Amino acid sequence: MIEYPKKVLLATDATEDSVKAANVAVALAGHAASELHVVHVGQPAASAAGGTAMRPPLPGEPSGYAERQALKLLDGQVEQIEAASGVVAEAHLRMGQPAVEVVALSVELGVDLLVVGSGGPRPVRRAVAATTRQAAMGRASGVIVRSAPCPVLVVRGDGLLDV
Repeated sequence: MIEYPKKVLLATDATEDSVKAANVAVALAGHAASELHVVHVGQPAASAAGGTAMRPPLPGEPSGYAERQALKLLDGQVEQIEAASGVVAEAHLRMGQPAVEVVALSVELGVDLLVVGSGGPRPVRRAVAATTRQAAMGRASGVIVRSAPCPVLVVRGDGLLDV
């Protein structure tokens, strides 16, 4: 007997791939009566104290700007999911390295399945992957696949699935 996941975590960044991944996650969670969690990982700017940053600050960027923008993106994704008749159990905002934060949250929540977009690798990498018949994934999704404690469903922008 097939056991469907009881808890699904969708990692989103509002790219075309992650929007397609959201559609797959909503359909799967609805069919399996799973709890759907959504996470977005924002990238903080450098602090005045010289803390570790994922990106340089924008000129004149106010304190907390990156977090507010990340929350705005997450809220928008949740609204789109709910407009498509999806039910989000909880939305999670994390700041830091996307792959690390997504995997950490999957452990904390005890999810049964992670759903991510492929991350759209650069055109050259996609061509090489097609030639060698390897999955064409971006850096973050590749790290998630290799380090997640549960199955990961990778949805490609071309509508195909990598497992």
